[in-house]
Amino acid sequence: MKTLYFNKAQVACFANDNDAFIPEHWAQEGLAILEENMVIANLVHRDFEDEVKNYGDVVNTRRPGTFRISRKKDGTTLAQQDASATNVQVPLDQWFYTSFTIKDGEASKSFQDLVDIYLRPGMQSIARAVDRAVLGRSHNFLGTPTGRVGRLQNLTSAVSKDYMLEAREVLNVNKAPMDGRNLVLAPSSETALLKTELFIKANERGDGGTALENAELGRILGFRTYMDQNVNSLLYASVSASEVTEGTITDIQPAGEGGVQNCTMTHACVIGEFAVVDGNDQPTYITALTGATTDITLNEVNKFATAALAKLSVYHACTVKGGYALGYSEAIVLDGWTTVAPAVGQLVAFGVGAARRTYTVIESWLSAVGEQSVILDRPLEVALINAQAAFPGPAGALNMAFHRDALALVTRPLAVPNGQMGVLSHVGSYNNISMRVSMQYDIQEGGTVVNLDILAGVAVLDANLAVILLG
Repeated sequence: MKTLYFNKAQVACFANDNDAFIPEHWAQEGLAILEENMVIANLVHRDFEDEVKNYGDVVNTRRPGTFRISRKKDGTTLAQQDASATNVQVPLDQWFYTSFTIKDGEASKSFQDLVDIYLRPGMQSIARAVDRAVLGRSHNFLGTPTGRVGRLQNLTSAVSKDYMLEAREVLNVNKAPMDGRNLVLAPSSETALLKTELFIKANERGDGGTALENAELGRILGFRTYMDQNVNSLLYASVSASEVTEGTITDIQPAGEGGVQNCTMTHACVIGEFAVVDGNDQPTYITALTGATTDITLNEVNKFATAALAKLSVYHACTVKGGYALGYSEAIVLDGWTTVAPAVGQLVAFGVGAARRTYTVIESWLSAVGEQSVILDRPLEVALINAQAAFPGPAGALNMAFHRDALALVTRPLAVPNGQMGVLSHVGSYNNISMRVSMQYDIQEGGTVVNLDILAGVAVLDANLAVILLG
């Protein structure tokens, strides 16, 4: 009879087994939960290689190239073309993690119970973070009026079809492939579309009604359409009157005109603050002042005409507490706001002129009285100094219509810690994404510490393949 020897103890794990602390099982189940809860992260270009990397490393992914057509006649030689692609460097600067302790009193629970109590909420938080980091790049497409369609806070059932057709036209003009187009909507924008008969009648939709039954919008006007709770969105009603002041623009401003605009405003405006003119309703900001409250200059000309005495909404600046170096990626503390701090899904900008950078808040919490800690969609591209102005963005939704090659989500495995240090760890990979699970007993806490983490990078591959549908 042969005897088998193992260099490590082998532990079986069943649904009702008390010995459920096996990182391989946690990684496998965690990746399945992650996949279920991500929306846009499942729709963009995914790049994955099974090569261990560290935070801050730069990896190279590719923007697909195009071929040109040639014409041939009998007797001519075929002209070969090189299959080309443009290299895009992506820093692995998105290290998302969730950490928790399973106390001794709960360690006897089955694996499935621990999944429901700890793993599922932990993976949902990582899925939200990944989705928010990808969607947070919506500001990359706001730089020119052609990168967006519609008007902030004006997506209604009456205009939703027009807005979608305008987004479709932009992608058509930019020669985005028809296959692989998607549209992700904030909850309020989804509601506006669902009030439109075009999106409800099954005989017009061509899906037999199954999409609506499954709470999905399905394929509409060439877009696979989804609701994503993580789309950049801020309801105007949630912004306190102490954080935004309404005034008026004195004169008529035709489309295509701008420059200095005379206004009536009780708030002492600050260069850099977001300022939205009713009728134009674009995410514009102040670049110059003539008199503190009389004349303003916005960063671009009107996309739409505005009437005399049009409402002007100026979003008040707050301030940065402390200094933060270039490349800083952890929480930034903001103060100087009155009652409502910058929220998740809201834009926030720093600097003026060429130094201005716009980010998206992907996590936000009150860290002390009058102080809000925020996590941004990417590390700082310009250093911040203490008491520097921060400019919270305007209300509305930044829905994204895009082809999958507009954005890339790049993931790489993290290194597994040395097992001799008493850590159980495993890296699992599934569908071009990887996650590490590490476990270690903490004698002081009286429980097992579990860390779930993912190393990723997000990059814009082609700005011509996405357009923001304002809502």
